[in-house]
Amino acid sequence: MKSVWGEDALEFKPERWITENGTSVHEPSYKFLAFNAGPRTCLGKEVAMMQMKTVAVKIIQNYNIKVVEGHKVEPAPSIILHMKHGLKVTVSKRCLV
Repeated sequence: MKSVWGEDALEFKPERWITENGTSVHEPSYKFLAFNAGPRTCLGKEVAMMQMKTVAVKIIQNYNIKVVEGHKVEPAPSIILHMKHGLKVTVSKRCLV
């Protein structure tokens, strides 16, 4: 992961994908193995990215999500995207009053 995203790859830094004027930073397609790159880029990539963002927003709006204490969060580089040790979290419904 560090070879692709840099030495601070495992740190939460949303500013790495947002420019100073608030637009998204362009990342080369080859960094997202799930969609391939070049002339063989997945045709559904844009739909998948939009759906992923929509689902993420709805989950974050409606639930509190916390990583289980002591659980090691480590991505596993692969053709499919997954965590090396899974991702153990607790999920609780937000009180939307």
